[in-house]
Amino acid sequence: MRKHLRPVLVGISALAAFGTLSACSSGTSTETTSTPQSAPATTTSAAAAPQFPASARYMADMTAADGQKMVIGISVDGSEVAAYACNGIDDEAWFFGNQTDGAIDLKSRFRDTLEAEFNGTAVTGEVVMNGVDFDFTANPVSGVAGMYTAEVSGVRASWVVRPDGTATGVQFSGFAEGDRNFDPFNLDELTDFQVRDEVRNKRNLGPAGPISFLPDGTPQASINDTPVTPTLVTGTFRLN
Repeated sequence: MRKHLRPVLVGISALAAFGTLSACSSGTSTETTSTPQSAPATTTSAAAAPQFPASARYMADMTAADGQKMVIGISVDGSEVAAYACNGIDDEAWFFGNQTDGAIDLKSRFRDTLEAEFNGTAVTGEVVMNGVDFDFTANPVSGVAGMYTAEVSGVRASWVVRPDGTATGVQFSGFAEGDRNFDPFNLDELTDFQVRDEVRNKRNLGPAGPISFLPDGTPQASINDTPVTPTLVTGTFRLN
């Protein structure tokens, strides 16, 4: 009996030792090692919008889909903007306001609209006048080119002058006589339709006379045979 017991005891001891070794080898450490993670890629912010020069002038000839022609001048000084569009015959629009980060979004007194942006070189956009769309790319100009205006005895003439000295202009002589149910200079209470239908089409407009320049660049013109010296329109210019 004792002869057979020893091998059994030896076997039990071997099993116990094996179990102890297995337990030691399968134990887990309380310390963890973290593998460095690369930081998530950040999205590159959009490039900043091109900014207008401190002071600049731009102009463009425009043609609508139906063939109507118009010319536009734009002046920018800092954040302030003045623009003038006309067809040289019987339509015009003045726009005044501010640009923000190279973008222009303005409405005229008679509810024409001008939306444009500076692309780093030129001003591209759209003018809507009396419901007609005119797309344009206005390039920078200098010298005598730009917008001019003059007024005498309640009559105002305005021009857009091209780099070659040619010009397109319109003369404004007030509003048609007759029964008027509006104040043409206080139109806030009227809808866009009312302004265009009841006010805009009652303006007395016609072609402006010629404009010329002395050798030193001084502009010369006349309004109803009265000599005038037109003013170069800057971004800070505003009509009274």
